[in-house]
Order: sequence, then structure tokens, then C-alpha cells
Amino acid sequence: MKRNRIIWFCLWVLSLVGISFKGGAVTYGFFALLTLIPVISLIYLVAVYALFHIYQELDNRFVSVNEPVRYRFILVNEYPIQFVGIRVRFFSTFSSITGLDDKTEYELRPDTRIQKETRLICKYRGEYEVGIREIEIQDFFRLFRIRYKNRECIHAVVRPQLIKTDSLGGIELSDAVRESELSRSEPDVLSREYIPGDDRRFINWNQSARTGSLMTRLLTGSNHQEIAIITDTYRYSTDQADFLPAENKILETVLALAYYFSRSNICAAEYHLRDGLIRLTVENTQKFEDFFTFVSDISFSSRNSHQLLCDTVMHRPDILESSMVFLILSSWDTETGVLLSALEDSGLHIIVCYITDNEDDLPDLSGYKNCTLLQLSPYRDLREVLEG
Repeated sequence: MKRNRIIWFCLWVLSLVGISFKGGAVTYGFFALLTLIPVISLIYLVAVYALFHIYQELDNRFVSVNEPVRYRFILVNEYPIQFVGIRVRFFSTFSSITGLDDKTEYELRPDTRIQKETRLICKYRGEYEVGIREIEIQDFFRLFRIRYKNRECIHAVVRPQLIKTDSLGGIELSDAVRESELSRSEPDVLSREYIPGDDRRFINWNQSARTGSLMTRLLTGSNHQEIAIITDTYRYSTDQADFLPAENKILETVLALAYYFSRSNICAAEYHLRDGLIRLTVENTQKFEDFFTFVSDISFSSRNSHQLLCDTVMHRPDILESSMVFLILSSWDTETGVLLSALEDSGLHIIVCYITDNEDDLPDLSGYKNCTLLQLSPYRDLREVLEG
């Protein structure tokens, strides 16, 4: 393009010299033609911009991370002029498209269309735009280029990936977890207040009627039974490139742990902030689909601070009576340390799953006796760490 501009300018200067020293119909005609070429090119680009259409579609708007989904786009020319030098540029930060690149130039003759079909892969959980990001058009003489944002982008809703692992990165489950599995199936005579997520089969209706609030029977040996998975839903950045990979890995880790426990018949409960502390449970793989859906819908917010998480967790006896705690987070502050100390003071063993790609960002847990730190990169396959 730069070369074409230089050639046009040199010819225009020569034609200007010609009419200055010689004149004549041919010389003046050549000068007029060269002068009109940029004007014609700009008018052509405006016409292409107004008349050119792109249609694109995803086979399913709701997709999963790293799951290829059918994607196609159609370039359409319905008018009696030829479109040349058209390029489409794709979103590439959070998704990738196989078999196509941004360097291909398309040319559409009058009343024609070009259709391309391929596969699109989303890299992270969340909601973001995929497909064609912007369009680039050029004129016939390659003097000017216009690049503009696609007006009809595809907004994809991406669910996290389920990693099925046979180990937990060398983490040993506490003896309390294993012993509780031998005696957790029979309801005891003791009861406590019902917590959303508890099995409704064990509700003590007689006691609920007397107390005026729902009560559920404790299970024999229920003390130190469950593993608590505490999910940090604090969004520490406003840049999607910063928070999407970390949030994706947080939920991916939650699902991997929960699936491992449910398949191993280990009772576990997940806790996260959303208008209070929400509790989710999964007992076996048959019920895991519902759990997966609920976890996929977990939302992150700057309002879900670590201080709020600490305050709510400390008022939940079901967490403090757990066998061990998995704390999954991607940022660290003073309140996180307070939460960790409080859990440790309750006699719990804590596994801190910290999402970061930089070892310098890892928290210092040397002052905690019952804490194990597990670093998880937001960009690496979770299996490499858990099964490494």
C-alpha cells in the first residue's frame, strides 16, 4: 500500500510538471485522472462499507472450555460492484479458530457470497465476544485501507471444563476424612438447623414444628465428616485479560476436586459468596450434573471481598467442623491471612490452592503449621499439576 501511494504521488508530480511546462489535452487529462483516483478510491470504500455484509453463527451459544464448536461465517455481496481486498480479523485473546487466519484476502464478484465453516475453541470460562472482531477493506488501487469493528459480534457464554483426575497432586486426605466414610450413612438423634444444600431426607419434621425452623438430623459420626471447599469469588481487576484466566482456573479446580470426592464417596461441600454464603453439595457422580450447573453459574464481583468471606465463614459451624478445608483463590491480602489463622485455630488442615503463574506472587505460609500450598497456573492444564 505504501509503495502504491509513492508511485501515485510520483506520477501525479510528473503530470503536474507536464501541465506546467507543456500543457495539452493529453497532459491535462492525465493530471485530472491522477487527481481523481484518490477521490474515486474513497467513494468506493464508503460504498463497500455501506453495502458489504457479514453473517456469522456459532452452533451453540453455550459452550464449554476447550470444547470445539462448529462456527461459520458468510461474506455477502448483493450489489453490481466488485468487492476486493477484504480481510476479517478474529478475536484471539480468549478464543481461537482452526484453519483460518487474518491474512487471507477475499474478493467478491457482484451477487456472490463466500462461506467458511470451521471450529471455534473458547479458552476460558465467562461471557465474552468471539468470532470476527473487525473488518478491513481496501480500494482497487491499494491506496487506502479502512478497518472497522464488526457490528454484529457473537456473545458466547462459556462453561468451565470438567477435569477428571485420579489424584490430588500428592495431597494426602486427613484421617478424619477416611474414618468418617465408615459411619456417615445413619441419621443420629441429634439435630441442627437446616442449611441450604443439606439432604432433605434427614429433615426432622417434628423438631422443626416445635422450634419453628427447619432442623436436620446429624449423621452418626458427622463431626469432622465433610471436606469444605471455599471458593474465593473476589474480582480483583477490571481487565478481562487479567481476571478471566484466573476465574476459569478457580472454577475448574472446584469441579475437579468435587468430582474426585464424589467419585471416591467422600462427602464434600462447596461454599462461595453470593448475597451471603452459598453452600453446594454433591454426593455422587449421578447428581454431579446439577452441581456442575450451579458452579458454572458462580459469579465474581469486587464486592465479594476477603473480609466479607472471612466474616461469613467464621459464623458457619458446619465449615469449622469439617475434616479439612480447600481454600481456592487467586489474590492475597491481610484478611486472607486472618481467615487462614481462624481456620487453623479450629484445628483444621487447610489446602491453599493459589492461582498464579508467577512464583513471586505466592503467599508466605511459613507461619502456618497446618497449611499446604498448591500453586496452579491459570494457563496450564490442571492435570499436569494434579497428576504430575
